[in-house]
Amino acid sequence: MNGIRGALVDAVIAVLPIAIVFFSGWAYLSSYIGEFGVDATEVTVPLPTVLVYAFSPLKSPRVLFFLAVCLAGWLAYGYYREKECRDQIMVVASLVGLVILLFVIRDAAQSEAKTMAHLVWTGDKAFSVPVLITPHQDEAYDAFEKCRDRRGLRQIIGLPDRMYLLCRDKYYSCERGRMFVVSNAGAIIYSAIQLREPEAGEKDCEK
Repeated sequence: MNGIRGALVDAVIAVLPIAIVFFSGWAYLSSYIGEFGVDATEVTVPLPTVLVYAFSPLKSPRVLFFLAVCLAGWLAYGYYREKECRDQIMVVASLVGLVILLFVIRDAAQSEAKTMAHLVWTGDKAFSVPVLITPHQDEAYDAFEKCRDRRGLRQIIGLPDRMYLLCRDKYYSCERGRMFVVSNAGAIIYSAIQLREPEAGEKDCEK
């Protein structure tokens, strides 16, 4: 019985870091695309992409500080408490700390996502010019072409099967925009008007 219990504990310890990293990446990505009205269930994101984006919230000061406090408390408690009750209390404390950590990561992910979305709206993110291999003359294509010519397109995110781009409004660049979804075949498969309430004191929207 002790052997099975030990194996389960080892398995949890081995899987838990990967699960936390995955949660961090998905929390960030879902919050980021949500800033542009995209539902996370509508996109297919490869696992490596999710893991890469996980470092955005994980490197935030609030997450690092919480992890440091947890580690210090865990080490101090394990050193000073008696062996009889230490294991049970440590398990409960670890579970509570894990739940709190997930909330801290989620809040950090939302904050980092908002910051990245801000870069798109202010024009500080990369200027993107996807090639429309199968253009069709309609209102969406004409609007895309005009925005491309004035260098108003900014990439929101690129996925294996499609790219999300924002065309910032010519006159109200931080308040209005039009999102285009371009397939990997080079066709506009979706577009939608985006409205945003600028933050107080925002002064970098004239670009």
